[in-house]
Amino acid sequence: MNFQQAKAFFESQTFEAIMERMLERIPDNLDKRENSVIWNALSPAAAELAQSYIWIENIFDQAFADTAQGEFLEKRAIEAGIERQPATKAVWQGLFNIDIAPGTRFYAEALYFVALTNNQIQCETAGEEGNRHLLGQLLQPLDTIPNLTIAEIGDQLIPARDAEEDSSLYQRYLVRVRREAVSGNKEHYRQWAEEVDGVGRARVFPLSNGNGTVKIVIINANMQPASQALLDSVRNYIDPMPGQGEGQAPIGATLTVESAVYKQVQITADVLPVTGRTVDDVKREVEYELQSFFRRIAFEENVVRLSQIMNILYHAQSVSDYSNVLINGVADNLELLETEIPLLQEVIIHEQN
Repeated sequence: MNFQQAKAFFESQTFEAIMERMLERIPDNLDKRENSVIWNALSPAAAELAQSYIWIENIFDQAFADTAQGEFLEKRAIEAGIERQPATKAVWQGLFNIDIAPGTRFYAEALYFVALTNNQIQCETAGEEGNRHLLGQLLQPLDTIPNLTIAEIGDQLIPARDAEEDSSLYQRYLVRVRREAVSGNKEHYRQWAEEVDGVGRARVFPLSNGNGTVKIVIINANMQPASQALLDSVRNYIDPMPGQGEGQAPIGATLTVESAVYKQVQITADVLPVTGRTVDDVKREVEYELQSFFRRIAFEENVVRLSQIMNILYHAQSVSDYSNVLINGVADNLELLETEIPLLQEVIIHEQN
């Protein structure tokens, strides 16, 4: 019996199928009709057996990494030395007129923050809730701070991320058990970089500046260029003392960490809005979908394809028809450098005549 046959067998063990087999073992000269004494005596056992087969089927799925979920997948991953990445906390630059002591707490926009060093503040709530648009928001200290007259949230330094999803954990599990990331190879450097809190994706460039050198280019968890603080975190984790083997990188390897850069993208199209919708409605919907699309392909693809832009227009609920779709003024794909990620600069929508 193979895996699929076993699954099919478990699924076939319904209450009705089990009752049918049990009743077949009873002589026909006895009353075994539904609600008879015999039928009523057997039915509770059949119901329990059917429930047991459901549990067996579930356990069968959770026993294998490709079908396991949640805690069961975590246990399979731990066997390979992989743990689910927990939710992280966002770090922002605080703007104060005085130096704030680490540990000082603040409140803003229904979130609590704690001061770190260098007037940086960390959101106490883990996960992407801490990535809200907070730039310029006033910070309210929980305790009186003498001489404090300015307290605002500045730039986000390290974005937060939610706890790792099953799909990502399973992919890292496969990398480990297939030994794709070993002995400081290219995949190993990418894995190290993406283990750092706040890193979204990374690309590795071996021998970037000669023998013994490696360059990693990263984007943050929001799929945006990384801050200097995040670059420093990656460098300190992988190669804090260049070439000395004090971090994850082996002895003799010197690391450079850089941020990806934006490639501005302008999308132009002629559209016919559906009845009851305007060109402005189309623009808002298309902008939202394009921004989501650009985040998905950041450091995953090196081409912004015209066909993908057309597909977004085709599925837009506010668009009845479209034509003359251009990317940066050209009806062709847009090639990205390996260190570039797309940034939606502008969406220009003309109404079809």
